[in-house]
Amino acid sequence: MTGTTMRMGLLLALFVALWTTFATLTQLNLDGFGDMLENYSWGIAWEQGYYKHPPFFAWITAAWFAVFPNADWAYYLLSAVNGAALMFASWRIALRFLDPWRAFFATALFFFLPPVTFLALKYNANSAMLPFWAATVWFYLRFLEKGRYSDAVALGALAAASILIKYFSAALLGAIVLHVLFDREARSLLTKPGVWVASFAFIALMTPHLLWLVNNDFLPLAYVGEQGDGSALIGLTSAPRFVGALLAYLLPVILVLLAVLLRNGRDAWFDPAAFLALRKTLAGRALLWTGFGSLGLTLMLGAVFAVQFSSVWALPLYFASPIFLILCVKPARLERQKLALPSILVLYGACLLALTPFIYRQEAQKTSHYNDVPVKALALQIENAWKQRFEAPLTHVAGDKILASGTTFYTPSRPYSMQANSYALTPWITPAKVAEKGMAIACFEGQNDCLAAAENLSGGTFEEAEISVPGFGGKRHWKVRLFFIPPASENT
Repeated sequence: MTGTTMRMGLLLALFVALWTTFATLTQLNLDGFGDMLENYSWGIAWEQGYYKHPPFFAWITAAWFAVFPNADWAYYLLSAVNGAALMFASWRIALRFLDPWRAFFATALFFFLPPVTFLALKYNANSAMLPFWAATVWFYLRFLEKGRYSDAVALGALAAASILIKYFSAALLGAIVLHVLFDREARSLLTKPGVWVASFAFIALMTPHLLWLVNNDFLPLAYVGEQGDGSALIGLTSAPRFVGALLAYLLPVILVLLAVLLRNGRDAWFDPAAFLALRKTLAGRALLWTGFGSLGLTLMLGAVFAVQFSSVWALPLYFASPIFLILCVKPARLERQKLALPSILVLYGACLLALTPFIYRQEAQKTSHYNDVPVKALALQIENAWKQRFEAPLTHVAGDKILASGTTFYTPSRPYSMQANSYALTPWITPAKVAEKGMAIACFEGQNDCLAAAENLSGGTFEEAEISVPGFGGKRHWKVRLFFIPPASENT
């Protein structure tokens, strides 16, 4: 193992340790919206698609917890490993344009990039794209360099994986396609079999999901179309805020870079020559197309299809941003005091960990969404109430999203949870299975829509109960009404 590789391994290990520990010590629940619990509830069904998203990030979640225990720290470990995988792929890209020290420096800057740290602690479709975008570009560059069939297959597979995480990845694939079409040197690839090998790998892996889409009335696309306020101009009006968020997320990285530059002396530091030189090479143009072309396509498609931009879409767009920044720094302006960045990084990590008790207390005061709901305690009480009444295991649960998917994640029974209280949206649960195995339906007290759905699902044949669990700090008791559809074996 070379010194460069060893340094990178230590950097990635530090990233995983820091952000797993930070998240575990500061978060009351996995996330306030219940997305991470929902990921798992989808994944264990191993469907070819779900009504909100394509399936791959849910499969990753299910596969991860086939190995690790269903605990919050293990989920945050997945989030941190996901970010570290992005960093590794970005480093492999950086080595093509920067010397080893500057490539290491660029990778270390990800510690200070909120879309890869604070925002990506919530593992969902947006954060799951991070390593796959970077890896897709990495293997695209490898394919351009060597034209090997193995790289072509990997490129097609990674491109398919990106789309199967979130359709937004079409912005990256579109940028690659445009580069091939408009770059004279890249266009010559169209006459060689490697491009078609990559295309075949992509289509082969996408086909099962495409068939699922056709058979399920394109549910995820309909879900995407329902976002926003329906205005035909929503894409144009929300684009400035989106671009503003993109720039704001870069500020911490820029400040750290400036601090390191000042530590290395007060000479002029800006020199765009290396950045502008990207246009002179095939690999450089490919990086520009994938880095900036994907952003341009995002803005164009959002405006054309009247989609409201969300700042969390920005997460995968940063895969090369540290590289672009370092390319604009004059030679020798980062090399005089090489310990400056590691020192800042260690100090930053120590401060984050020292602040965890205060951040935890601040989190405990948030009452929006599901932030202060004792999800795990409620889930265990739901399962316990079932066990007190029936000998058969709990296999199905419905009701409020976070109560249902929380019961799926936290309880030993691992019941399937119904999505949006709809059989149509949850094909892995059928009325026949519920009639045979039974189901628990859980709703918060006063949650009228959920209670109405519970009575509709139970069809008038149910047992009812109520549980109460103290919230974080004991200031509030959370009351939940339970409706039990008994298993067929309990009715004989």
